[in-house]
Amino acid sequence: MSEWSLALNYLATRRVVTVITILSVALGLGLATVVLILSRSTRETLQQETAYWDVIVGAKGSGLQLVLNGLYYLDAPVGNIDEHIWEHLKKHPSVESIVPVTMGDNYFGVPIVGTTHDFFAGRSARNGRDLLAGGRYFTRPMEALIGTDVARNQHLALGGKIVGSHGWGDSGGDTHAEQPYTVVGILAPTGSSLDRAIYTDYSSVWEIHQHHHDEDEHAAAGHHDDEPEGIDAHPGDEHGHGQEITSLLVRLSKPGRRYQFVEEVNAELPAMAAVPVDEINKVTVTFLNPLRNIMLTVAYLVAIVSALGILATLYLTIHQRRRDIAILRSLGATRGDIFRLITIEAALLAGAGVLLGSLLGHGALAACATYCLREFGVAPAAWHFTPLEGVIAASIWCLGILAGLLPAVLAYRVPVVELEVLEA
Repeated sequence: MSEWSLALNYLATRRVVTVITILSVALGLGLATVVLILSRSTRETLQQETAYWDVIVGAKGSGLQLVLNGLYYLDAPVGNIDEHIWEHLKKHPSVESIVPVTMGDNYFGVPIVGTTHDFFAGRSARNGRDLLAGGRYFTRPMEALIGTDVARNQHLALGGKIVGSHGWGDSGGDTHAEQPYTVVGILAPTGSSLDRAIYTDYSSVWEIHQHHHDEDEHAAAGHHDDEPEGIDAHPGDEHGHGQEITSLLVRLSKPGRRYQFVEEVNAELPAMAAVPVDEINKVTVTFLNPLRNIMLTVAYLVAIVSALGILATLYLTIHQRRRDIAILRSLGATRGDIFRLITIEAALLAGAGVLLGSLLGHGALAACATYCLREFGVAPAAWHFTPLEGVIAASIWCLGILAGLLPAVLAYRVPVVELEVLEA
């Protein structure tokens, strides 16, 4: 019988202890796997949006809030800017394209985003598929293009009607029942914020709010006191003020000029410009990386406790297996053979725990992928393996083997005289 077969037989005779030890190792690697995949998927999701736009322009306030609202729909609007800023920046020599974003309404908490067709330029669904899963893009006011999550969660299909409510989030504001949107297209899954919003022509939002303003002038006058922040449309007046826009997404002809562009906007216009990639990097460095490191430290501590469990398990069994060791020595096994046998048992325990932990970590994320996408807007790549994960798995396996060295040394050093007494 080979040493590997013999080691497996020994582990099989202690099923309960073996299973508990393997599970403890699996818990450490499983936790590390979940942390690595979620942190990577979160970074990729955040960076996916920043790859399309060099600068975002909005009302003066928090740059991070401006980015979280304008690109990810994760925060309320900072405020609004006059449409003449849009017209002014269109003529800027560094601007390649500029896209307006108007917000202020929601559909059961889903943001209704007014924009133009340029908003979707250059984008594709997962695996490079066409962005449009069904129907067509909006071509006139009051037509809506919806994300795949919205279609699924709100049970909407082509031709469906959407009645917006005023305000950010599920605020319970006044509904616009007299002006519903008609669903004309559904986007394919992208794993980005595109999946979680309703898109329409920017003039639709202006029309709805202008209609609301005309119907109830008193309510419009009290907007700043009583209603949630959002787009507020007013006709041009004697001061030359036009409609309002929540933010502007800007792509520059030369991205290297983004900081110069930001300085110009902040200094010369009644607006604020921010670089999305910088704001997201701040979030990553300040929050995501430290949180990931803390969770990985916890995972390693669990792995160390598991290794100590392997050590304790094998150490206790050495005293119970002296007669077995005596029999093996009497059959011609050397001290080196005994040392290797105990080390192989440790390797099998740690290896089984590593394999099970990897499957548990990836399997748990696969089972929760839909929930993560729906609740947090992050689609974890559940079955994607990374080199770092392999390094951590290998280190945990080696740690388990090292934990088996002390029991192996104890078995190696059992005196031959004592073995002969046991044999007698």
